[in-house]
Amino acid sequence: MSIEAALTSAMETIPDCLAAGYIDMETGMLLGTSVSDAVSPEVLDNLAVAVTNLFQGRGVRAFEDLLDAAGLQDADNPGFGEIAVFCNDRLHIFLRTPEYPEHAVCYICRDSANIGLTLAKSHLSLGPVAAAV
Repeated sequence: MSIEAALTSAMETIPDCLAAGYIDMETGMLLGTSVSDAVSPEVLDNLAVAVTNLFQGRGVRAFEDLLDAAGLQDADNPGFGEIAVFCNDRLHIFLRTPEYPEHAVCYICRDSANIGLTLAKSHLSLGPVAAAV
């Protein structure tokens, strides 16, 4: 299965999902996308750089260092595994893949989506999406 097909399949199960992207944070490249009519493809192109800065930027790194110093960081899985951001009328879900920690999946949903269900469905999609890489 192609990465685009895996992302499209994931979008069908995630509530109110409008777009999905698969990002290599080492290069800042967008490796695959699936977009509905409600989102322009250029949004995901710009998102690749933003996701890389979000997970690997100085602010997040400093916060992770504080958690590590306090003994609250899991030594086997360092760094944030997921980040949810509400922005205007959208919910953005960013997830690192366990198989490829330098890769992230982004789902853009309407802000009316149930965040708990959206996170659960997003997590369930990680295996098939990572397997398509």
